[in-house]
Amino acid sequence: MLVYYKYAAFIIGSLIAPLSPGSFTNPALQTLILPLGISFFTFQAIAYLVDVYRDEITPQRNLPKFALFMSLFPKITAGPIIRYQEVCNDIDHRKFDPELCLQGFKRFVIGMGKKVLIADILAQTANRIFATPIHELNSTVAWLGLVCYTLQIYFDFAGYTDMAIGLGRIFGFKIQENFNYPYIAKSLTEFWRRWHISLSTWFRDYLFIPLSYILTTEHIRKKIVQGEYKTNYRVLFSIMVVFTLCGLWHGAGWNFVIWGMLHGTVLCLENLRLTKIMKKWWPPLQHCYLMFIVMMAWVFFRMPTFSDAVGFFKALYGFSSGSGFQVTLPMYMNSALALALAAGIVLSMPTGKVISDFFTRHECNRLRILCESAGIICIVILSFASMAGSTFNPFLYQKF
Repeated sequence: MLVYYKYAAFIIGSLIAPLSPGSFTNPALQTLILPLGISFFTFQAIAYLVDVYRDEITPQRNLPKFALFMSLFPKITAGPIIRYQEVCNDIDHRKFDPELCLQGFKRFVIGMGKKVLIADILAQTANRIFATPIHELNSTVAWLGLVCYTLQIYFDFAGYTDMAIGLGRIFGFKIQENFNYPYIAKSLTEFWRRWHISLSTWFRDYLFIPLSYILTTEHIRKKIVQGEYKTNYRVLFSIMVVFTLCGLWHGAGWNFVIWGMLHGTVLCLENLRLTKIMKKWWPPLQHCYLMFIVMMAWVFFRMPTFSDAVGFFKALYGFSSGSGFQVTLPMYMNSALALALAAGIVLSMPTGKVISDFFTRHECNRLRILCESAGIICIVILSFASMAGSTFNPFLYQKF
């Protein structure tokens, strides 16, 4: 069903139609309406079936409870991908917990603030810049657009996840974390341990490990299952397959495939020798390397076609065909964008945890609670004020 709804038009248009022009012109495939959350609940169902097959979980034989697990509304449109073993106890023995409900409300408000006060403001500038004809862009404006998009996609998706986790807690479900400050990573391998954790662990458990297991010898299989494997061409092949499919999972387009293959290629290089080399680097240099790779890959993720991505790269590095004087940085910079950029950079690091730990170490719990409460109230007020004065802004990650 996922292949039919999401990839039928892409497969026919990209692979079959060029071999037989005029044979496949069914317009119905071009207008298919994607069922809500099909990518997420398909992966969730696959994980459930495989875990049952492996005898890792007891099958849920109560249909309403199984339907609740599959269609739990907070995460249905953009995840995270939950495993049955994570929520089976909550489904069977769920109780109202005022403390958990309060935690959920706080988490929901924080997610709303990330989405409305940071991601949506950054999106306005990112969308304008990426929609500008390439020949009108200069290098400074192109980099501003890429920085805005880099922060936008994180805060939009992390904001959605926070809201889903918060709503889950309000209703008594402990949904697992999906982000762990990915932009502070020092390698792409570490980045994928922190970014969209539910997806990366899904690919690891249900594709990478089984595929590597099939391709290797019995001696290496045990190490692969334990996570202690030596890099060889079979493992590298598995990484490339996994991340090519990861890119395709995000969207039916060649740019998504290129995005996935780019990540897979860099991960293969890190598995071979690059990680050992990077450990000798100055830590800020490791971080700069990671952000450069991630941001360059986001260009393919954001642009609709390969030629558009190449054109944007030319603008980034000052090789645009036009003069570049049609648009300038002051046309985009304003106080709201500056505040959103500053907040995005600061909050992409574990700043809140550092402040909370500081209060805890100095036994200032009352002051910590007061600051938390004031912050939550400010986020609510500012978020509603922002929404009242803006148009509808859907979650960016829903379309993937």
